[in-house]
Amino acid sequence: MITIKDIAKEANVSAGTVDRVLHNRGGVSPKTETKIKKILKQKKFKINLIASSLAMKKHHNLATLIPQYDKQNLFWKSPYAGIQKANQEVSAYGIENNLFFFDQFDPESYLNAFRKLIKTEPDALVMVPLFVNESHEIIKLLNHKKIPYIFLNVDIKGEGFRGSRISNLSYIGQNSYDAGVLSGKLSHLYSKNGDEFLIVMTRKNIHDNESINERVKGFKSYLQDNVSNAHINQLKFDQSDGFEKVKKKINSYLTKNHRVRVIMVPSSRVSLICRAIEKNHLLRLKIIGFDTTPQNVEVLKKGIVEFLISQKSFNQGYKSIITIANYLVHKEIPAKEIPTPLEIITKENYKYSHSEERKYYNEN
Repeated sequence: MITIKDIAKEANVSAGTVDRVLHNRGGVSPKTETKIKKILKQKKFKINLIASSLAMKKHHNLATLIPQYDKQNLFWKSPYAGIQKANQEVSAYGIENNLFFFDQFDPESYLNAFRKLIKTEPDALVMVPLFVNESHEIIKLLNHKKIPYIFLNVDIKGEGFRGSRISNLSYIGQNSYDAGVLSGKLSHLYSKNGDEFLIVMTRKNIHDNESINERVKGFKSYLQDNVSNAHINQLKFDQSDGFEKVKKKINSYLTKNHRVRVIMVPSSRVSLICRAIEKNHLLRLKIIGFDTTPQNVEVLKKGIVEFLISQKSFNQGYKSIITIANYLVHKEIPAKEIPTPLEIITKENYKYSHSEERKYYNEN
């Protein structure tokens, strides 16, 4: 017997997209709709009206806890778009996803957003556990209420504390330690004997962001293992530091430390650092950053940044919702970790990457 999943696999779309075409709910591009209808006709597919009716009567209340984005911090726009794309598809299964946003630099904002979220009594939760201590408080309550949850983009491992046993269904995101190792390897390729390396942090409370912390660990580990007498420097800025303060501090540092030849920025704010560095210093530097925000792509195309390491955050957002929806509707248990790519982006290959995200923006 041919199922919706079989049709979806052959059409290279989600089961939700096939369901939307079957029930004429819209939200599918004409090209994709034509493709699906052609396969449905070839397979002589017929809807199981009883099963379909039962599925539509079951409503699931999903919630997502995610950082808000703005013009200065655009990273979270990408996973948000992926989530919105998935929302269009899972609504066919009677799933409503309510989004709750928080300030990525304010742990109290994070907790306040969760307090509003939990009042909606969600059946399941997708969350970005950006602040470790506060996340343990949230996890403790989720465990008590037996609400299943998935970690998006940021992972928390270990036994936890304060009774907060970490039992997330899955983590969907980049292996941050391996990403750091990759950045170390790329840095090594651009260095010579005697060159020094510089890690530039753009927030001082770096321990709160596990992903950034793991990237730094991976970076240091690779260089210490593969570069004799590796000299790794660190420079930290607080989020509240104004641009002029950042500019003065980093250029003063580079003037005094002329052996620094390679800079790695473990956050998504490499473009800010590039704008702050004076041209006479840029000429001697090779810079590596993370994430393909519009600002980062701009400095990549100009040749100021050599590499961006992409984690395909649009896909992360999309997969998180599809994964939790399949768990709610089809009782599919996801893999404990669903890793997304470590993709090296250069100015030459950027236009060939992120096709799914571009397609979504074009269609919407």
